[in-house]
Amino acid sequence: MPESRDSLLADCQQLMATGKWNEARSRLENAFAAAPTDVLIAYTLATACRLSGMADRAARLFQAIHTALPDMAEAAIGLAHSLAELDGSDRATEVLRRYVVQRPEQTVPYATLAEIWLKSGTFTPVIRNFRAAAILAPTADTIGNLAESLSLERCFEQAEQQYRLALAKAPGSAKLKLNYAIHLLSQGNTSEGWKYFEARLAPAIADAPVRTLSLPRWSGNAVADKHILVVSEQGLGDEIRLAALLPELAGKARALTVECDPRLISLFERSMPGVTFHAFSRIKKSGRGHYTYGWLPHDGGPDCYIELGSLPLMLNHGLTAPGDMGGFLSPSGRLRDEIGERLRVAAQGRQLVGLSWASSARQFGRSTNYPPAESWRRLLDLPDTCLVSLQYGEAANAVKELEEATGRKIFQLRDLDLRHDLEALAALEASLDLVLSVGNATAALSGAVGTKTLELLSSPGWVPLLNDRDSFLGATHRMAQRRLGDWTYPVEKARELALTRLRKQ
Repeated sequence: MPESRDSLLADCQQLMATGKWNEARSRLENAFAAAPTDVLIAYTLATACRLSGMADRAARLFQAIHTALPDMAEAAIGLAHSLAELDGSDRATEVLRRYVVQRPEQTVPYATLAEIWLKSGTFTPVIRNFRAAAILAPTADTIGNLAESLSLERCFEQAEQQYRLALAKAPGSAKLKLNYAIHLLSQGNTSEGWKYFEARLAPAIADAPVRTLSLPRWSGNAVADKHILVVSEQGLGDEIRLAALLPELAGKARALTVECDPRLISLFERSMPGVTFHAFSRIKKSGRGHYTYGWLPHDGGPDCYIELGSLPLMLNHGLTAPGDMGGFLSPSGRLRDEIGERLRVAAQGRQLVGLSWASSARQFGRSTNYPPAESWRRLLDLPDTCLVSLQYGEAANAVKELEEATGRKIFQLRDLDLRHDLEALAALEASLDLVLSVGNATAALSGAVGTKTLELLSSPGWVPLLNDRDSFLGATHRMAQRRLGDWTYPVEKARELALTRLRKQ
């Protein structure tokens, strides 16, 4: 019997809800070919295309629907999102502005406008539009969006009120709980923040992991007689930073096995003898990590497991400066000597400052996470220094662009693979006097090996700070914007700390 349209759409909506966008798109393409004038099929297909990264195809489909049905808010919103992902915010915001002018009573377009402006760096109207959406339709989503924007603007008391309202309306919303966790942790409220941070594991969170693991989960009780398995979290920088808690757990448990990124195995084994490390077995599907555990022994293995990101909750990690200011990871002595000698030749007596100024990710909205060239020009006006690139991948063009923008020469060790060879990156960073970086795995590794590290951030994120000092990595200071889009504080504070550090050498 042929599948009904309603059954097809319901199945595809369920597939998309669980991150299986490509599977949904494949089925919808066949249905659309058979019924090209069916608006619901076309709209669902466009949505699946956008979620699976086919922004151009999605934009064409949404545009056709928007032209035929200009009153359909969902089509205008989908078109705006797709256009933003293709070429930035200008065309996207124009679509929504026209729609809002003609239909001012509609709610979602205001929130979408604010979201696109936030990602594009046009911050002034963000809170105003989120507030308009929350007034027109005070749902958990619209109030939660307003709360998040207020928190980013450091209007913490107002944000707290809005979060409480939103949570009262949707107490089970994992996304809302996770955003609230970040709001709490950014203020140093770890006692409540780590509890809400558990929401990151909910299946409703787009990148929450999927595990084939039958062990019971550790509840935080005494483990002196237990063999614990610590399972990996997505994000290399998070994995490095949170690993600072492993020695504490190793001191409490009978035995400790840690699943981690294969690039970290040798570095972790050298640094934490007595702990067993094993490379994760993971595949990515629609942005979600799927972990399997066939490598665990059938007998004599772990008694229970815990996620790496849940260690702060289980170990009651509060807002205190780390006890070890020198880092907890030990780079290879041989590599450090070899790389250090090459750096000393290049530096000719000057102090060595490592730089990481951008990410390889190019998604819409990522550029606002990084200071512009004029900020780096001010920051890199450091006397008697040799600047060293820590950019990974094909970095030659990025280095040239920064050199032209700042007027400073940047030294590169082109033969090192700083993306895949973390032993080399750790040895390089341990040989430097200072690292200046945006928030990424390079910065996390630098602080973990004990090199003074200054991170410049658009927002504090989930890492609690004590007077800008990282509560996990004692060698790291993290300077976040005080106002959305304004890099003045992070740049000036980083420059002040950099000059102080370099004078002490």
